[in-house]
Amino acid sequence: MTPILNSSEMPARGRPAFFRRPKPWSMWRRAARYFALAMVIPWILFTIAMYRHPLWVVDQGIALQFALDGVHSEYAQVGPYRVHYFVGGRGTPVLLIHGLGERAQDWAPAIPELIHNGFRVYAVDLLGCGKSDHPDIAYTLQQQAEMVHQFLGVMHVQQADVVGWSLGGWVALKLTVEHPEVVQRLILDDSAGMQFTVNFGPEIFMPKNRADLARLQQLLVVHPIPIPAFLANDILRYLQPNYWVMRRTIQSALSEEGDLDGQLQNIKIPVLIAWGAQDALIPPSIADAMHQQMPQSVLELYEGCGHSAPAVCAGRMTPDAVKFLQSQ
Repeated sequence: MTPILNSSEMPARGRPAFFRRPKPWSMWRRAARYFALAMVIPWILFTIAMYRHPLWVVDQGIALQFALDGVHSEYAQVGPYRVHYFVGGRGTPVLLIHGLGERAQDWAPAIPELIHNGFRVYAVDLLGCGKSDHPDIAYTLQQQAEMVHQFLGVMHVQQADVVGWSLGGWVALKLTVEHPEVVQRLILDDSAGMQFTVNFGPEIFMPKNRADLARLQQLLVVHPIPIPAFLANDILRYLQPNYWVMRRTIQSALSEEGDLDGQLQNIKIPVLIAWGAQDALIPPSIADAMHQQMPQSVLELYEGCGHSAPAVCAGRMTPDAVKFLQSQ
């Protein structure tokens, strides 16, 4: 009678496949193949997403950064409007107000440093911008300033440091002039709000094609880098549905132009005027005029920086803003 062999006693050649032990090098080769697939597939998906929806990919990166820093996306009912904002940190409240056609995410380079230096940051989407409501209104600077004032009340913030960039600086100035009790310190980054002569029309802010977008970029950045076609197309897709809001905002701004001339001397709180020395949109001469009307203010010009200085030159501007806000 032939004895029954166990699997270890079977000859290798005659042993069924499921009894054979895989060779070590084969196991390593298979693991390396799986690892390569695990690395390549996400990269392929990322490349496709970046090519088709680059702004969405950027937003996901900002969302990840905010999550790591404890910044939350929230909504508040401000009068009849649903207003979106980001909030994070603890300490003295700081309100950040973005510019024309922009959104709260544009403060992403500054928010983490403010939080890490002991501030509670509120970055609000103005009406008609970002994820806030887009109501059928005139979009005057007065309406935006009143919304911001009510927003602080909803947040139970009695007094805050306020930072305004470009058109947001105009809103911050109106808030300070009309509700001085709620603003403790004021920072104006390349701020609008005073009259000056320009050699371009309102249509520059509403580009229709890549060439228009390139011309707008030249106003905002000192040394613009050509925007790849796939990114330019995505930017245009994002901007164009909201042109009706921008058109009304610009019309209102033109009608209100100069409304702060002669009123800035009434502002007695500490003010930091921070400006890109090569700002081609709002010239540094406006910074000088504001500084003259508010002699207690501090004026800082940043060489090599344009209108987008709070983002492009955040490495220099934000630390100075922190020092100013922490000063006594």
